[in-house]
Amino acid sequence: MMQREERTLDVALDAILQRVVDIKGSLQELLARVEHEGEGGDWPSYLNNFSVISAQIYTLLKLLKNDKTPALRNFLTLPLQLNADTDEKLLMATEGRVPSFSHDFVPNLLRTKPEPEVEQKQLTLETKMQQINSDTATKQINIHNKVVKHVLDLLNTAREEWETETASRTNQPQTCSFNDTQMLIAAMGTGKGIKTIPGRAPMPRPSPTMPQQAPQIATSKAVSAVKTNIKAATTMHPYGR
Repeated sequence: MMQREERTLDVALDAILQRVVDIKGSLQELLARVEHEGEGGDWPSYLNNFSVISAQIYTLLKLLKNDKTPALRNFLTLPLQLNADTDEKLLMATEGRVPSFSHDFVPNLLRTKPEPEVEQKQLTLETKMQQINSDTATKQINIHNKVVKHVLDLLNTAREEWETETASRTNQPQTCSFNDTQMLIAAMGTGKGIKTIPGRAPMPRPSPTMPQQAPQIATSKAVSAVKTNIKAATTMHPYGR
């Protein structure tokens, strides 16, 4: 049973270590790009790097929450031995940061309490908190809660307005029919669906390849029904010689 648990723990630690190495590589690549390109870098490419890192972190958290992964909080981390000599494996694992598990490094690496500066700040805040009157503290807490509630109300109102506006844009009433539009285009372009009047020849449809010629109007000379008699001017003159 113990061997099975140790094997499961080793497999889980190897998988977690691989995910951490992937995240570390992506972070190093992003930092190198920022240092090299500076402000002139391509912002969409930075966003792609952030997306990759976010996906890797999500994969790591999913692995830690998996049922097959043992609860790491139940295990203790401690050095097997303290030695001031340089450990090549430890030096390689920490990329040259920790040469050995000596008495100087162990208190910092395996600390179970906050750092002295953080612990001092925490004690200062606790002392200051104890010096405040209970009524004053209650008033400050109530004021803080009112401010937070007001900010939450503003955010919820803005979200509701945005959702209502988005819904009204997507649910606009339809003002046209796609089928009717297609029928109208076909009728205007090719005459499809147009009924002809009885006794009249249908209009020819325009050919898609030949240009449409303007209709020619047939004209005929109207025959005058008025008969005119043209006579010579000499015959019509009363004083002709």
